[in-house]
Amino acid sequence: MPSAEVCAAAARIAHDVTHHGRSLEAAATVHLPNEHRRKSETREIAWGAIRWWFHYDRLLSNQLLHRPLRKRDRILRSLMICGLYQLDHLNEPDYAVTSGTVDAAVLLGAPKAKGLVNAVLRARLRDPGNRADDADPTTPTPSWLTELIRHDWPEDWRAVLSAFNQKPPMSLRVNTRQCSRDDYLRLLDSHGVRASACPLSPWGVTLKTPVNVQDLLGFENGMVSVQDTAAQMTPLLCTPVAGARVLDACAAPGGKTTHLLEQFPDLSSLTALDLPARCQAIEENLTRLGLSAKIMATDLLDGDAWWDKVPFDLILLDAPCSGTGVIRRHPDIRHHRQPRDIARYVERQQKMMRQLWGLLAPGGVLVYVTCSILRQENDEVVLDLCEHHADAQLRDLDLPGAIQTRCGAQFLPDKDKDGLFYASLHKEG
Repeated sequence: MPSAEVCAAAARIAHDVTHHGRSLEAAATVHLPNEHRRKSETREIAWGAIRWWFHYDRLLSNQLLHRPLRKRDRILRSLMICGLYQLDHLNEPDYAVTSGTVDAAVLLGAPKAKGLVNAVLRARLRDPGNRADDADPTTPTPSWLTELIRHDWPEDWRAVLSAFNQKPPMSLRVNTRQCSRDDYLRLLDSHGVRASACPLSPWGVTLKTPVNVQDLLGFENGMVSVQDTAAQMTPLLCTPVAGARVLDACAAPGGKTTHLLEQFPDLSSLTALDLPARCQAIEENLTRLGLSAKIMATDLLDGDAWWDKVPFDLILLDAPCSGTGVIRRHPDIRHHRQPRDIARYVERQQKMMRQLWGLLAPGGVLVYVTCSILRQENDEVVLDLCEHHADAQLRDLDLPGAIQTRCGAQFLPDKDKDGLFYASLHKEG
């Protein structure tokens, strides 16, 4: 059961996300305990608290707190939200959750607040109505984002917002250069690990219960990678011919780069490009999988500095975006994104598309991918390219489980997958 140390660490992580603008991963790097079990418990509580933050924040303001906390005591709000999340979602005795959360106030430097934290949690136990799982699924999502999603997906928006509030499954991609998916499933079964084949991806496996990646069978020797099933569609859109020059233009951390190399072993030239700070992850994934590619640490938009003037036959652009399709996996997105951010992403996406179109050989293909579900970042960016380049022709896409849009195929997030958009354009010539 979570100790006071675990509750305090989770509160520090949640506080850093909500009050200091850090990402969950960055905050976790600072505050996670070293011991494996405590680390796992802390992640569960911190990620859950951030996922349901807006719901519990309203509950505190409207029902459980009778006066606002002082500015210097704001970390106590994070602590109480961590405690409320545990009461609703963790299968732990109420007394243990209450005790651990109350004692954590001392570790956070607020021993005099133990009575307040105890009173809030006990009030919740006396009146457990308005549980998070029974709440309106729109409550944990900022209203401006809710309206954008409702506008773009009038028939699906409630299901999308509900999916945001769920824990994502742990999905794997089997490296079929080493073994078949059926063989890997049999390997898992022989070790007592429950898993199933993903119906969406021919390489996908979903674990019944997530495990630490370092404990994952075959991970260290490159037999399998961790990748959402909707993100495993790239090889279905990319079929490089013999001798083709291929560019993965925003390659980090290397999931799509390595997938292309796994599926097309005869590929002779693949360049993986990204900003310098992001390239180490590409190299690590290539090394683990026993694959090789040319890594370029540079800014894509500074083409004069890195392009050798030889056109590419296939370009993959997994563009930086709002991340609205992966909120269930990165719940801190709902805290960090602001309405003005969307236009900034769109502007950069348009610049990238136009830049890359000039590097594409006649007869070549550009595949555009985002982990966004907003049409501004998807169809409208593709349409912008087509309006500026008469030689850009949309290719028809038929991806299983995706919704056909004006310019491509959209996966919406649900219990099995993240939300990703795919489009493919052919350059006439």
